[in-house]
Parts: sequence; structure tokens; C-alpha cells
Amino acid sequence: MREEPRGRAAEFLQQAKEFLSSAMDSLEKGRPNAAGFDAVQSIINSNDALTVKFLGRRASKDHREAVNLHVDVIKVVHDDFGRAIIKEALDKRSAIGYMGKRMGAADARSMVDKAVRFAGWVEKMVSG
Repeated sequence: MREEPRGRAAEFLQQAKEFLSSAMDSLEKGRPNAAGFDAVQSIINSNDALTVKFLGRRASKDHREAVNLHVDVIKVVHDDFGRAIIKEALDKRSAIGYMGKRMGAADARSMVDKAVRFAGWVEKMVSG
């Protein structure tokens, strides 16, 4: 894990929005792998915003850290909305990014939809 100033949460959320915009663009242009991968990256950056805001830390080594930090935030905010989304996103990242699996259009659309919901939830959490 890496220590981060809590004030950097907005920077991570901004990165998440950039990747989300790219994911939507790729989805429109028929690039499901790029759309899915960018949606996953958006979810990861959103999660970084969340964990930085509430814990002053973000994952730096592996996906388990990201999930564990997310669970630590749940204990603070008492809202587990994004837990399944972050877990699925990290599983997809491994499959697409490291194992060379392809993402179909329906999966990509689903991942983009989840990234939109997750980023919106995180934005409410870090803004409040």
C-alpha cells in the first residue's frame, strides 16, 4: 500500500472520469476490448479516490490490496455498494490484461455501466 494525502482523492476521481470517457468512446466505436479495459481502469481509479479519501492509502502492489482497502472503507462508511464491482473489475483486468482474453460487446457495455455507477457512488462518497 502507498500512503497518499487525502486531498489527492479528487485527482484520482478525475483520472477515473477520463478513463470512463475513453471507455464510452471505445464502446461507441465498436472497440469492446478497449472499452472494457478502460472501464476497469476507471473503476480502479475510482476505488483509489475512495480509499485515499477515507484511509489516506491506495493499493500499489496487487489487486488483493485494492479489495482489502475497499473492505476497510466499507467498515468506515457502512456502505458496501461497490464491493462486488471492484472485485469483478479486478478479475476482468487480469483476464483481459494478463491472460489475453477478449471482451465481447455485451460484457464491455456491462462493465462501462458498472464503471458509471461506481464512479457516481464514489463521487458522492468523497464529496460529502
